[in-house]
This record gives sequence, C-alpha cells and structure tokens, in this order.
Amino acid sequence: MLDLIQGRGRKVFASRDAVIYLFNSFKYLGNNPPDKYRIPYYCYSIVALFVVLLSPVFCNVGWLRDRNKLSITEVLTCVQASLNVIGIPIKCTALAMAQKNLRSIEPILSKLDERYTRPEERVKIRKCAITGNRLVFGFGFSYGLYGSLTIVAALVGGHAPLTLWLPNVDWHRSVWEYWLQASFDTLMLLYLLYHQVLNDSYPAVYIYIIRTQIQLLANRIARLGYDEKKSADDNYNELLECIVMHQEILGIAGIVGDVISVTVFTQFFLAAAILGVTMINIVIFADLSTKIASVTYYLGVLLQTSATCYHASFLLDDCDDLCQAIFNCNWFTQNKRFNNLLIYFLHRSQYSIRFFGMKLVPINLATNLSVAKFSFTLYTFIQKMGLGEDLKG
Repeated sequence: MLDLIQGRGRKVFASRDAVIYLFNSFKYLGNNPPDKYRIPYYCYSIVALFVVLLSPVFCNVGWLRDRNKLSITEVLTCVQASLNVIGIPIKCTALAMAQKNLRSIEPILSKLDERYTRPEERVKIRKCAITGNRLVFGFGFSYGLYGSLTIVAALVGGHAPLTLWLPNVDWHRSVWEYWLQASFDTLMLLYLLYHQVLNDSYPAVYIYIIRTQIQLLANRIARLGYDEKKSADDNYNELLECIVMHQEILGIAGIVGDVISVTVFTQFFLAAAILGVTMINIVIFADLSTKIASVTYYLGVLLQTSATCYHASFLLDDCDDLCQAIFNCNWFTQNKRFNNLLIYFLHRSQYSIRFFGMKLVPINLATNLSVAKFSFTLYTFIQKMGLGEDLKG
C-alpha cells in the first residue's frame, strides 16, 4: 500500500488515483460500501454512524461527571479534545452525504487526463496522484503521533487519556476499571482520529487536483498557435477544447466547494476555541508530559485547516497564471475568429476559483493565520494581566 505514495506499483497514473487512500479509508469507516458483503457492511455502517453521532456525548459526559475528581490539567485536556469532537458528527455527515457527488468527479478527471499526452504532462499527473495520497498519509501520521503521545502521557501520569463516559465505570475506584477506561478511551481516540484524518485531508486533496488541472490547462494554452504544422482551424478547435476543459474544471470546483464549505467552516468555528484552551493548558497548568501532548495537539489543530488553506491560496495564483498563459499564446498571428473566442475565454478566466466556508469565510491562509493569532492574543492577555498565577493559586 505504501508503494503508491512512493510512486511505485503501477506504470500509468491518473488524477483520480489521488483519492485512492481517501476512498479506501472511507470503506474501512463504513462510508463506501464494497460490491460484496453489502448486508454485513451496512450493519457495520449503522454501528459506525451510531458511534460518530454519540461521540460528543461520550466525550463530554465523562469529564463533566468526574470534574470534581480531576485536576485542572486533566479537565483542560478533556475540554480541548471534546471541542474538536463536537464537530465530527457535522463533518462526517456532510462528507457521507457528498460521497456520490465526489465520486462523480472521477469520470470528468479521466476525460481531462486523456487530453494530455506529452511526457511532461504525464509527469505532472503522476505527481498529482502521488501527492494526493501523501497528503492523506501525512495527516494520518501527524494525528497518529498526537494520539500516541496522548495515550503515553496519560498512562505515565496515571490518569485516563480522555475520561470518556462509560456507564457505571469509575476509573478512580479500582485498577481493572482504570484499564477498562483507558482501553475504551484509546479505541475511541484512534477511531475518531481516523475520521478526522479524512475530514481534514480530503479538501486539500481535491483542491490540489484542481490546481494540477489548472496548471496543465495553462501550459497547453500557452503553446497555442506556435505549432506551424497546425492550420487556423486546428488552432481554433484546440482553443475551443481548452474552453470546454476550463468549464469542466469549474464544474469540479463547484462540486468540491459545496462539500468543503460545511466542513471547513465548522473547523474554523471550533479551532479558535480549541487553540485558546490548549494555549492556556500549555502555558499555565500542564506538566511536562502533558505539555508535549498538548503542543502536538496544538500543531495538529493548526494542521487541520492549514493544508486546505495553503492549496486554496495557491489556487488563486494558478488562476492568475492561466490568465497570463492566454496572453502568452501566439494570438497575434491568428485570424479574427480565433481572437474573438480568445477574448471570450479571457473574460471567463478573470473569475478565479475561490472557496468559502458557508459562503461567509474565505478559505485561504489569511483566515487560517487569523484563527491562529487568536490563541496568541489570548496568551498575551493572560500574561499581561497576571491571570496565570491567579488561576494556579
């Protein structure tokens, strides 16, 4: 399986291969039914849905019930994790409902890829396929590192990793109840982190695919009119085909934008609160092992939207390069019919592909940095006011 992210295992790559890890993982989590064993799989899907929908209950009831027995560090650790879990049902539901729409993009990508036959174009498509799966793997590694540190820190400190709600179980009461609680917390943590890997990586993967298609189209347009073997009609038909391809890319962007609008907005909304609580825990209350886990968690929360915002911002640059490519083609030696069509295309390409969270918040690096700045502003406020010492006391 790791051959895919290393570029081995197949001779020909396609843009749609960038989502192989995504949809394989959807299958493991109950969102992408296989052709065989559908009835057992649907039963598994129902159980998985039940766990996802009730995850905020498991995460919040436990620490609220035991808050008088927990230290302030343990409470804040539970709060910072619980805030993130609140968004999981929303993001998972939106993503599950969009499975068919996301799958509908793959035939369009296959049709677009067929039009690129030059060696450098196939290399770029290959890079797209590999990078898409690397993004998923990178998210999985980062979140797995946080999960491992959280579990180790809890076991070393002698407390439950998340203090999830288990009826009639009090891990303070006996050793076997502690290990039952720790085992349940570990399984739930890893399961929910797997969901988060997919929820947070899929926007970056699809935006990167769109970026690749825009770059390929820009390179093709820049070559228009320079091939002396092609007639005026050939150049006109190729330009017309480029306009059709641009419309197909916009269609892909429209499908992706509708899905990520909900999930990324949800994450933006929760991230500010999570980062604020985590910063307070790191700076004021946490011991060394908890600080290490909390810093990892802090970076993980930033990572949740960073890759998506990064590629969304650079997609705007790619759209600008597309406009420049139109100017760079050999239009001045073409006939009036070609130039009139080129002017139409130039007007259409002026509208860059932009993504918004619920049509309100722009998805770009500026928004991501604004969310991150909130936690540092909160830290500065606490430091200047001397609230840290008061809270410790």
